[in-house]
Amino acid sequence: MGLNIGFRNLSEFMLCIAFVLCTLANGLSIHGVYNESPEQAVFWSDIKNSSDFNSTFNGGHLVVPRGEVWYLDESMEVETLTIQGQLKWDINKSGLEIRTGYLLVENGGYFQLGTVAQPMEREATVYITKKDASNHSHPEAGYRFLATVGEGSRIDIHGRQLDRTWTLLAQDVHPGDMELFVKHDANSMNWRVGDRIGLVTTNQGTSTVHHIKSIGPATEWQLGLTHATSGQDVTAHESAAQAVDGMSNTYWGSWCTWYWCTGEEQWIEVFLEDPSNVTKVLINWDGSRYAPKYAVEGRGPNANDPWVKLADAETLWGGWVEVHADKCGERCNVSSIRIKADYTSMKSRNTEPAWAGLRIWEIEVYGRELNKTIPSVIHLQEPVHQFHKGGIKEFKGYQFEMAAEVVNLERSVLITGDSEDFDRTLQGFHTAIFHKGIMDMRYARLENCGQRDLMGRYCIHLHIVGKCPTCTYKGNAIVNSAQAAITIHGTHDALVDDNIIWKSFGVGIYTEDGNEMNNTISRNVIVCPSGPLTCSATWQGKTAAQAGIYLIGMTNHLIENRVAAMENGVWTAGTHAPRGQGEAAGKVCPVHSPFGTIRGNVFHDNFRFGLYLDNQHPRKIKRDANGFLTDWASCDEFLPDGTDNGVRPANVIEDEFDYHNMFVGQYHMGDIAFLRYTSLNNAHSMYWKASKNFADGVSHHMKDCLFANDPSDPYGSLQVLGPSGPFTFRFTNNTFVGSPVGSAALNAGQHCGLVGAGGPCDVQYSLEGINWDGIDPQAKRIRFGINSVDEGMVLPIFLSKDDSLGGHKAMVSGHLRGFTNVPGCQKLGSVWDNAIACESQIRRLNVWAGDIGIINITGPGYLPKEEMNMARPVNGMDAGLMYYEDNFGTTVKGYGAPVLVGGNYTITGPWAGDVSFEFSDNILEELYNTSESVSLKIYDYSKIVTLNVSGNVSGNISGNVSKNVSWSQPDQPDPVPIQSCNIAASESRKFMTSNGPGAWAGKLDLSCKIVGPQLGQQGSQGGSTGGGAVTAPAPAPTPTAQSCAVGAQVPCCPDGSCSQVCSGSTCCPGKNGGQNTTCPSAVTDQASTCGAPKASDCTPAIRGRLEGQCFFPNKPWLAFYWDARCFFGMLGCLGDGVNVECRFCGAGDFSSIACPAAAAPFSTTAAPQVPTPAPTPAPTPATTPAPTPMP
Repeated sequence: MGLNIGFRNLSEFMLCIAFVLCTLANGLSIHGVYNESPEQAVFWSDIKNSSDFNSTFNGGHLVVPRGEVWYLDESMEVETLTIQGQLKWDINKSGLEIRTGYLLVENGGYFQLGTVAQPMEREATVYITKKDASNHSHPEAGYRFLATVGEGSRIDIHGRQLDRTWTLLAQDVHPGDMELFVKHDANSMNWRVGDRIGLVTTNQGTSTVHHIKSIGPATEWQLGLTHATSGQDVTAHESAAQAVDGMSNTYWGSWCTWYWCTGEEQWIEVFLEDPSNVTKVLINWDGSRYAPKYAVEGRGPNANDPWVKLADAETLWGGWVEVHADKCGERCNVSSIRIKADYTSMKSRNTEPAWAGLRIWEIEVYGRELNKTIPSVIHLQEPVHQFHKGGIKEFKGYQFEMAAEVVNLERSVLITGDSEDFDRTLQGFHTAIFHKGIMDMRYARLENCGQRDLMGRYCIHLHIVGKCPTCTYKGNAIVNSAQAAITIHGTHDALVDDNIIWKSFGVGIYTEDGNEMNNTISRNVIVCPSGPLTCSATWQGKTAAQAGIYLIGMTNHLIENRVAAMENGVWTAGTHAPRGQGEAAGKVCPVHSPFGTIRGNVFHDNFRFGLYLDNQHPRKIKRDANGFLTDWASCDEFLPDGTDNGVRPANVIEDEFDYHNMFVGQYHMGDIAFLRYTSLNNAHSMYWKASKNFADGVSHHMKDCLFANDPSDPYGSLQVLGPSGPFTFRFTNNTFVGSPVGSAALNAGQHCGLVGAGGPCDVQYSLEGINWDGIDPQAKRIRFGINSVDEGMVLPIFLSKDDSLGGHKAMVSGHLRGFTNVPGCQKLGSVWDNAIACESQIRRLNVWAGDIGIINITGPGYLPKEEMNMARPVNGMDAGLMYYEDNFGTTVKGYGAPVLVGGNYTITGPWAGDVSFEFSDNILEELYNTSESVSLKIYDYSKIVTLNVSGNVSGNISGNVSKNVSWSQPDQPDPVPIQSCNIAASESRKFMTSNGPGAWAGKLDLSCKIVGPQLGQQGSQGGSTGGGAVTAPAPAPTPTAQSCAVGAQVPCCPDGSCSQVCSGSTCCPGKNGGQNTTCPSAVTDQASTCGAPKASDCTPAIRGRLEGQCFFPNKPWLAFYWDARCFFGMLGCLGDGVNVECRFCGAGDFSSIACPAAAAPFSTTAAPQVPTPAPTPAPTPATTPAPTPMP
């Protein structure tokens, strides 16, 4: 357009000069980020009043032309606004507003509403109106938006800066309170009168919005109490001290017998830390033993000072009663408070007789210390609705800042729009950066934003920007988001810091595709104000994606964020998109992507998990600058030579603090360590199913952690549910404090042997520096197995080199009775789960093979078969019976049993296929600074003789057998074993996976193994008697992995031992005469009908929907199909991130899953192609500083 408007007066000229100087002070020319020659700014007030405005601007669709600089000095209302030049806001005027159907910055344009150096201190509004979409939309940015499109386009929005956007309560608040004591001074944080603030729940309730009425001196606060005395204490556990201990589950009681009570003894006196002016007293009376009438009295610091009545009070029932000390006055000098009951009134309370006395659960005193500075507080316009915790909680000598967040929701800059139907449609405006644009948005409020179920339409969206260290979202308040409030998509190096997200459906912050790297997500507070689950919602077809922070892109930094009352706190959901999604589909492996820095986060009052790391195994993957893989093999579990490909050093979760969550932890996770984690009053202090030895060989699974549970808090239980598998779980310098203890303080082998968990169950728990002093001496410290198969209760091993196990070196399950025959071993009591403790070292022995039936180990610690216990959970394992563990047919694992270090054992089995024998872990040799080994003699069955044990047994074999157990033994043992081995713990673990070697059993670099024909094939017996591999004979045909075909009719007993078949609606027999859905019979009944297609024993039970379709916004290159047997955590399942039954197959990580004929075929174009780099000449060596390793 090019209007040439002169200055109207001297003040306008001076304003322009000031504007130029300020812009230059910010490091910009008058054209911001551009190097074009500057032009004189044109005032919007002149433009809109010019004669050619209406004819020039196309019916109100306004364009700021490239090369022009406009200055917004009056409000603007247009149909749409497109900025190709520059539009800058007059920050000296309050109440300016832009109303437009959309605001688009493109072609190198620039929109400025304040700068870092000169933010917009006054009120300013960008209002996105609702217009006809056909004339008010953009082909890429869509409908109703504020966005930049294209390289060089930029938006700067800078509202009034707050020194902090959130703080913490410094003291508890109760319903009706009008003052908030906060950790940081409200004036210093730049909070102001009239600001809306949010008070976050600390009890899984609701979070509420209030207004600041004033900021100034407190009128009263909770006073410190030192001790208490009374006229009558019943017992030590009902002493007066219990009424001032800060714990809601203890009390003072004054019960006395009817024949000597006079009533004069019915009083309690509490002593204040400092002389004070007392304003009120809060008393939590028992519902049965209360005083209908009583007096509250006070006296000075001297014992002979007279009692002064502060108030007369009455109550009709128990509970908290607030008594105002109206008679005290401003000059009241009180050092102690006495509550004295009217004994006559107690005779008419109609609950218990007066002689039953009083019971007070807690007393709190409020007022002002006379000689202390009065603190500044936030005075509220509206009262507090419910109790919120504040300040430092001290428990058992440890301090916890279990305090409600107080967040500021007010900003000088408001981005909003038409929203009268937002709660119904969930269709608001959205903001975005598209393709190499830049947005720096600080201290703005965005409300009623996002467009539910529309991909890419979020309150804040960084869309495929690439590297963008200048992209910053800091200090903003997002209120009411229809779906993921802040989405980082294909973007790296951005900053998302100090934002408040107050009610976002589904997810608060989302890294979308899986290639996002090195973004810093820090100090954000994410809250569902209406309480847990009320913000959970299906969005874009995602039903399970519910979390404050939801990551598909893992290599980002999470620092000091706080999430409250969401379904989950943070969820690293790599299994929801195991090959990435969107632009990164087929180019990333999120399950194996390393984390960035994760430190100092706090998650509380979430419905399910606080911290939820799911199924992550970070590896040394190779990526380009955009986060895309350059070598798919780098996602593999092993390097080509079998070396563990886990990330080195291990990723670390540091200084995590979680409270009031149902769970904290993960399912299957390796090469990630917890350091200084604190759990307080979670239902499960740690929840973990499977893990592995660290690739770096030095990290600890959990170190310097504190597990606490305050019994006065009604939520929580003290229990760590630990993982299992063929590895050593390093548990070091950890402390347990409080009660109640759940199943046990430390439980080994959670869900061991079940679907999705670890196995075999002979995991080794290495305990060092464990402090049990904070729990009840009679509380159970350890437990063998929790929610597991029978092996989980028999096979785990606890080890210690100090007094963590009460001075014992090792403990095995009390079910392994034979270990009491080992010198130095003894049976312990319930504190140690009736374990057998030994002064000898005990380690795991694993046999890696296919399912060849039951095998048998004999030697130290095992009973003769005539003395075995066949009842569950023992099932003869005390006599050395070893059962194949395959997690209900979902994985290939093996056999396990505890053995003595240096012991001599015999192991017998119907060997077939490749079999390898593994002993312990080399990490324990290093820890104990010893060389460890075990000797084996391996025998094969020369003639099959089957011993059947069933029903009620007699003689030395004990137990009420719950199942038929058959195993084979040589009629006359061979005089010479087929192999004798001395197995060292130091042997190579190449190709040893967290689930056992599976198909790599023959590849294991172990000295003791049998190489033979595959199951069901014929072979010849080897005759080697020394170490090394031998060839095993072929046994009778048994059900194999190759026979797992789906069919209309499948034998229940493939070995021919029964005649039943599963066909149509007829199932194989289940336990106790029940029916099963799998063929042959499963361990547990799965459903009452089996009308689904049948499959043999190596296939899991049908758990999902029989029919359905996968949902992919962009079709993946991998083949996929609908598998009704899928479950969460099963390999390949949840392929589309929506339906758990959608399963990948046939390639990559899923090559072990056979694709059925009906599977969607592989894409011929989308599979990632990684070029082989051309060889380059070796550079001349030069001395360079060592690079800083990336996580």
